[in-house]
Amino acid sequence: TQSTGSSGINAEYGTTTVLMITVNMLGMMYLLDININPVSLVNLVMSVGISVEFCSHITRSFSHSRLPGRVDRAKEALAKTGSSVLSGIFMTKIIGISVLAFAKSQIF
Repeated sequence: TQSTGSSGINAEYGTTTVLMITVNMLGMMYLLDININPVSLVNLVMSVGISVEFCSHITRSFSHSRLPGRVDRAKEALAKTGSSVLSGIFMTKIIGISVLAFAKSQIF
């Protein structure tokens, strides 16, 4: 595969995006007065897992594409890694939700 030489920039953008998603989730939890408990913690972990899935895998596939245009590269990245990303997200949710089975909460 061909690398575009921008893997450092891609890593910075990906890390920044994941941090922004995490800060956004924590900020919304604060604004909505949601305490840290097993349910909210699972949601935080899942949001980080999903954001890493999208950012890292799709960006890697985009940067290794040999197609000339950005739109074509984005289409190829989604076509090649989209199903893998969705499978990873599904597994993250299954593991996260299964942890809730052992949590003592007023919701359950």
